[in-house]
Amino acid sequence: MSENEQREKLSKGEELEKYRKAGSIHRQVAEYIKPHVKVGVKLIDLCEMIEGKIVELGGKCAFPTNISINNLAAHYSSPPGDETVIGDKDVVKIDFGVHVDGYIADGAFTVAFNEEYNKLVEASEEALNKAIEAIKPKVKTNEVGRIIEETIKKYGYRPVRDLSGHILDQYNLHGAKNIPNIKVPFGKEVLEGEVYAVETFATTGQGYAHETPYVYIYSFIPVRAPLRSQLARNVLKKIVEEFKTLPFSQRWLLKDMSLGSVKLAFRELVNSGVLHQYHVLADVKGSYVSQAEHTLIVTNDGCEVTTR
Repeated sequence: MSENEQREKLSKGEELEKYRKAGSIHRQVAEYIKPHVKVGVKLIDLCEMIEGKIVELGGKCAFPTNISINNLAAHYSSPPGDETVIGDKDVVKIDFGVHVDGYIADGAFTVAFNEEYNKLVEASEEALNKAIEAIKPKVKTNEVGRIIEETIKKYGYRPVRDLSGHILDQYNLHGAKNIPNIKVPFGKEVLEGEVYAVETFATTGQGYAHETPYVYIYSFIPVRAPLRSQLARNVLKKIVEEFKTLPFSQRWLLKDMSLGSVKLAFRELVNSGVLHQYHVLADVKGSYVSQAEHTLIVTNDGCEVTTR
């Protein structure tokens, strides 16, 4: 092995250790928060407890905590002043991410407060476990999608076809490869050393996650755009320094400025095309969605789950 190859291997080893550290923090936070997920609890309190615990344990938030209830599938993170509480019949998905120097652990779990939907939760969990069992070098991503779809349909539910697992890169939550929740005609090979967040969604609805008008999560798009106000320039500078290209929320900026100033700056930043908006995603009204997710490192003969 050449000196350059040795340096590259060491570098990859260091990267994987950071992924493992992020995964360890994620596991600890998940165990910490589960007893607090109860009927009557405010979503914003859970978000802030999770995000505070991540920092306390030596990590950083990879994205704002998602707490999506019932037919909401993804991207609901409490806005400032959110008064939403968990109801006694709700199906609650909690999805959060940790990063260490940009190396990410992403995981999610679902709690059903209506026993009727325990099987829905089980469907997404078993689909995730079956996917993890299947992942190894050279397996195709569409083959994993087939396994996920068949497992969820066995329970009598539909997979959410618009949502997928995703490869993780440094400071990049959604890389160039996806692991679908359904069988698709073509797939890409999974390779040793790659890191994936595998997430499975089961629904009682139509299996499509449509965009709602609501946006509570944003990310920076690295394009050059003229900004008229000093306020917008200052806020953008803070965003780039603190979050780089990872997602963030307005709530995270309130320690240093008023909500009115943040909203004014965001209006200009969105209109200038430098902020991507993550719309809350939902299946049809009256449906219920469950989610399960783990992060894994592909090994030479399978995978190592960092968040379990």
